[in-house]
Amino acid sequence: MIRLTSNTKVENIQTIKQRFGIIGNDPKLNRALEKAAQVAPTDISVLVTGESGVGKEAIPKIIHSLSLRKHGKYIAVNCGAIPEGTIDSELFGHEKGAFTGATATRNGYFEEADGGTIFLDEVGNLSYENQIQLLRALQERRIKPIGSSKEIEVDIRVLAATNEDLLEAVNKGDFREDLYHRLNEFAIKVPSLSERKDDLMIFASHFLEKANEKLHKNVQGFTEKAVQKMLLYTWSGNLRELSNTVKRAALLTQGDYITENELPEPVIVETRHFPTERFSFSTKENERELIIGALHETHNNKTEAAKLLGFTRKTLYNKLKAYNIDEF
Repeated sequence: MIRLTSNTKVENIQTIKQRFGIIGNDPKLNRALEKAAQVAPTDISVLVTGESGVGKEAIPKIIHSLSLRKHGKYIAVNCGAIPEGTIDSELFGHEKGAFTGATATRNGYFEEADGGTIFLDEVGNLSYENQIQLLRALQERRIKPIGSSKEIEVDIRVLAATNEDLLEAVNKGDFREDLYHRLNEFAIKVPSLSERKDDLMIFASHFLEKANEKLHKNVQGFTEKAVQKMLLYTWSGNLRELSNTVKRAALLTQGDYITENELPEPVIVETRHFPTERFSFSTKENERELIIGALHETHNNKTEAAKLLGFTRKTLYNKLKAYNIDEF
């Protein structure tokens, strides 16, 4: 695995967040973004890891956009969504008549990405045979469409992501070790939501704002008990699960605030016997501190602070008034 030195030129993390709409202040997330900026100007293959639903797909987009290939195509391929029998055709293309149903010649994703970047999501789902074909393409930078006798040179950068432990899969014999090392020249781990609990209510507020727009509602926030349960829950589905939970709760609530009664059963069941009475948290105080922190970080630039927090500018001004936050 390649390690980049600290003197590698890095785009400002705050700028990256603003540019790509990333919210939150967690140091682990900032480190992942910093690594993405460090590796972007190179042609190193990058393996992005992390649990399902953490937003791994954002990292390859950032890497491509900050790379020397940014004017080339960015092709994202979900390896887990392509039927096993057709993935070689999807990746490498085919000639007309190469197999039943091949009514026309088709370029594969590798050829489409020539001069740019290809992102292989859920790469751990590839069959062993497909792994062999992928390894050859990565080693030789040549592909052979199905039914063709000619090889095609491709100039691509390969980025991959997985929510599986590929090293464990290598040890079990389910994933080729040589392919693992070829993809894992540089690794970036996206932290889970359970590792970013300080950011959880920033995300919840962001998702609530989106839910209000989509559902044409005006839910103001969450009660303290609802916040307690949300902070105690493990969120195995991460941001995706949180987003769905907030949207569902916003739909169900009849009042101005989402209560614990609108939270889904898994949240209620898991946190039912937790000692919430000893759990110290004030929604108002916490959000006030987050807003003040964002204003300090952006040097009182309210537009940028709103982006950092995941609010609209109007929402931020309303909260500044509600929390009696003076100018800095």
